Amino acid sequence: MERQALVKTERKGAGVPPGSPPAVWAAFVAQGRWKSWTLVALMGLVALQSFAVIRLATRPPEVVLLDAAGDATPIRRTVATDALLKFLADKTRPPDVAVVRFTRDFLHLALAVNSSTIDASWPAALVMMAPELRARLDAEAARTRVVETWRLAQRRTDISFDEIVLEDRTPSLLTVRATLTRRTGPLVEGAGPTSTDRVRVELVARSVTPTIDRPDGLEVAEWRLSPIPVRDVGSKPELRGKGDSDAP
Repeated sequence: MERQALVKTERKGAGVPPGSPPAVWAAFVAQGRWKSWTLVALMGLVALQSFAVIRLATRPPEVVLLDAAGDATPIRRTVATDALLKFLADKTRPPDVAVVRFTRDFLHLALAVNSSTIDASWPAALVMMAPELRARLDAEAARTRVVETWRLAQRRTDISFDEIVLEDRTPSLLTVRATLTRRTGPLVEGAGPTSTDRVRVELVARSVTPTIDRPDGLEVAEWRLSPIPVRDVGSKPELRGKGDSDAP
């Protein structure tokens, strides 16, 4: 029985689909390889951008020194020593007059409640608070419907400051005590009864980086309102050197 030998030869371009010209198929392979490397390069670029953004976000802020004329002098954090940073912190901390102004503005927004302006004054008072205090009081006001109640009450409250005293100051916190008189009556003068009382406000302000919303570099971290007993209402308030006695 004859044994037939089978010779198997490999045809050049065997991986090319039948009917496809070799040059066209090679172009498709090269194009696919180019797309793969392009995707790898783009992913690497995205990773580098993400790393750069994280470094910028975690970098300490630069120091800006403002002089009495309002001119700004930037100082790089990398060249600022501890002694220089302490000096700049003392120079740029809010002065007493700024603390008094900040306290007056906040208490006017929070306590001089008016049915016609409550929709604007209460959100403005919330902006001056620290985030944790703002979230707590905003939720409480929404639960008790403070804004809606005052809007329908058709009442107004006028306040006058008897005393504002900066009692204590640390590098990050300030304690302020204010005594004021409130007069609450109808929105239209003479349309109803009025009442007058005196209250004492203890306010803790926190020093922050000055921004458009915080031009004084302060925010209210906590505040407490307590009425002055009736026996003290008739006493004449004492005005101190650091206080403020002008009515709004």
